[in-house]
Amino acid sequence: MNQRSGLVLTEKTYQDNGVYVSYPQAVSDTGKSRTDLINGIILADINRFLNLYSKDVIAPPAAGSGLFLRDTLHIGYEIMRNDDRILSIFYTADFYSPYAPHPTQLIFSTNIDLINNRRLKLSDILQVDDVLPDEFLFWEPVGNGQYINEIRDYIRGLGKEVLRSGFGSADIIGSMNRLGIFSYLKPNRIGISISVPNYLGDHAEFEKNLQL
Repeated sequence: MNQRSGLVLTEKTYQDNGVYVSYPQAVSDTGKSRTDLINGIILADINRFLNLYSKDVIAPPAAGSGLFLRDTLHIGYEIMRNDDRILSIFYTADFYSPYAPHPTQLIFSTNIDLINNRRLKLSDILQVDDVLPDEFLFWEPVGNGQYINEIRDYIRGLGKEVLRSGFGSADIIGSMNRLGIFSYLKPNRIGISISVPNYLGDHAEFEKNLQL
């Protein structure tokens, strides 16, 4: 069990038929109804993702035990922020498709406004306008340092309008999120993850300072 300055969280796992999911769940703090609402948001996002890449979804209570086949979908997570205002969860999903020569690493995230108990999208956090695509190219890269110039060239090559549209559909778990853009929040920082070709690492993250 893990406790920070915000919610008390416990790690849950789900395994079945080559699918492994590790995810957080809130332990009752200020009332069962609020905890159930937050956990419902978390599970809804995971199930949306599983619906894209697996026939299985998690029906609470989620549990699994024993030995399983090699994972075809393996999802882990990192808590980026957990305080009295924001819970931000960053998921990494390794997807092994029998039709692909190599695994693909996918990203998705869940940002929850703990004041209003609602899921946040990038457009709730930043103004998504014609300025953001230009500014984004100057955000600080996180990881993938050896490919950063190529990644920036790839993003620039998408075109300003495509990128702006991608930011507008960010944090949607589904086909509408054409560029695979997901946001996450750290204390005093915001991050954006964007899908890139496999030879550039499958995804790239950029951050900048932000008070929220």
